[in-house]
Amino acid sequence: MDLSYKEKLDRLQVRIRAHKEFANLDISDWIAEFVRRAPRRAIFDLGCGDGNHLGIYLSGVGPGGKVAGLDREARLIDEARKKYPDAKHIDLRVGSMDDPLPFAEATFDLCFSNFAIYNAANPRFTIAELERVMAPGGELVLIGPTSNNARELYVYNERLTGKAIDEITLVRTDRIRQEILPIVEDTFPRVEQEIVNSFLTFPTRDEFLLYFRSTQLYEETAEKRGMTLEQMTAAMPQERDIVLSKEMVAVVAKK
Repeated sequence: MDLSYKEKLDRLQVRIRAHKEFANLDISDWIAEFVRRAPRRAIFDLGCGDGNHLGIYLSGVGPGGKVAGLDREARLIDEARKKYPDAKHIDLRVGSMDDPLPFAEATFDLCFSNFAIYNAANPRFTIAELERVMAPGGELVLIGPTSNNARELYVYNERLTGKAIDEITLVRTDRIRQEILPIVEDTFPRVEQEIVNSFLTFPTRDEFLLYFRSTQLYEETAEKRGMTLEQMTAAMPQERDIVLSKEMVAVVAKK
């Protein structure tokens, strides 16, 4: 099964905005708190997208530190560069997590991969590469969904299409726990898990549908079937204050 994914900038930005405006807890808050737990010298973000968390990392390392990001989509890297045009200690590159990372051994004391690692073609290779570029005592944080994440989306999608979830999305939803976590435990001496729960409350049906249409679930089901906005609206019995629960897992490993 090909789990590679080409993120669409406009849809990514829809999801980011929704989490900032409608969530009781944005994962960015958890990331910022984690960065503050210890002094940081160099931080790497694998699958950095359009640089949503770069500001957190730059604050974490201070003016004498280094922040690097890598993403396979050149358009997303371009957007990330536009956000911090004057940052002298930031290194953003186009590249794939399925290839050797373009950094020397022991470069970073903290590595993140947020909602990206489950797209790896060969997670064992990618984890080995992350371990290689980590300094002794460095930390690795992998964040992604659990099988309990966004249950309400699947209920809605089944009402709309007759199918709750497609095979690709089903694998991605719990790939960190089922496949990637055992590899991390084989690679690092210390590994912990932390569950992060939050929920989004969409004020209107239109906002919920906008979010739904920005997801991989939509791309793999309703969009492929040519479902119209009118059909999607008709499948929504509730007009306002629509709650979407989010359950995420953060796998934290120390070298």
